[in-house]
Amino acid sequence: MGDGESRPLVAGRLRDGQWHGVDTVAAVLLALAFGASETLSGGWGAGAVAAVVWLPVAVRRRRPVRVLYTVLAGAVLAMALTGWEESWLPVGAALYTVAAREPRRRSATALGCSLGAVAAAMALVSRPVPASGVAWGVVFASSMMTLPWLVGTALREQRSYAELAARQAVTDERLRIARELHDVVAHHLTVIAVRAEVACAVASTNPQEAERTLALVGTAGRTALTEMRRMLGVLRSPGDGAELGSAPGLADLPALADGAGPRVELSVDPDPPLPPGVELAVYRIVQEALTNVVRHAGSADCRVNLSRTGPEAVEIEVVNDAPSRLPSRRPGGGHGLVGMRERAAMCGGTLSAGPLATGGFRVHARLLCGSEAAR
Repeated sequence: MGDGESRPLVAGRLRDGQWHGVDTVAAVLLALAFGASETLSGGWGAGAVAAVVWLPVAVRRRRPVRVLYTVLAGAVLAMALTGWEESWLPVGAALYTVAAREPRRRSATALGCSLGAVAAAMALVSRPVPASGVAWGVVFASSMMTLPWLVGTALREQRSYAELAARQAVTDERLRIARELHDVVAHHLTVIAVRAEVACAVASTNPQEAERTLALVGTAGRTALTEMRRMLGVLRSPGDGAELGSAPGLADLPALADGAGPRVELSVDPDPPLPPGVELAVYRIVQEALTNVVRHAGSADCRVNLSRTGPEAVEIEVVNDAPSRLPSRRPGGGHGLVGMRERAAMCGGTLSAGPLATGGFRVHARLLCGSEAAR
């Protein structure tokens, strides 16, 4: 009773039309087999009825409920007219399809109707069998009809869970890409906005500084476009489970520090190497911390220190001096600290951030590098 919901190996390559062909061939063969068997034991009439009861199974996938009740009616009539005791067999096959394809309430109703109808028919048909034998026959037939219904229900639940997991995976991937886009856009646009303000402020008094600042603006813009194209390419690529390509890591920290705007003193201890997921988290935390420095401290000096605290953890420290005064600065809000804490938590770590007594600001994170934390 293989169904289209579970299609391993060769079955997985069959299309719906091919499955209907398989059902048709199976129904015809079963009709011939049971028709011949009943013809030998009960005559041509019994054989014809047995054959007819099996034929609707050929379209069980297209109209599961209608096929079930058609087969059920035929089975009850066959039992009443010819005494065919195995008429519950096609009912079980139809119940499997209903359970695998229809909602739980509808399939449960179909099961109840089928069990009641078959039990009543077996009990009311007059046969030279003791009452205990009839009761045993009812119990056996009910069990044999319930079993395929349970199998079909299990397959439907499995398919439902798989679809739910697939939707959740898509949602998680979208959230991951949205987080990456936020970090890229927030960092580079902040650098561009603040550096442009600085360039305007010093254009008349220090043209060389204005030129250097505008060069930083151009570099930040090109970098932002490159990273955004990479991530949007993932969204356009067909198939599931696409990765973000060559995600930034420790090797990209020097370029990030050079393009941030403030003077950044960078110290990185790369040994032993970090897992790719942790490297990306480190890069994004440093990037967001530098974004906050540019946004709130202007061109204040900044120190970034990355050190390993054993084979299972890495620590990040970003400290900036007291804020410098910038012209036309407007306070703004965002989700930078929240995003950094989320990234640290994804790696099984923690993050703390707060002002220093000297007037600066410190961000400290500790990430785990084990296989579980790096996923």
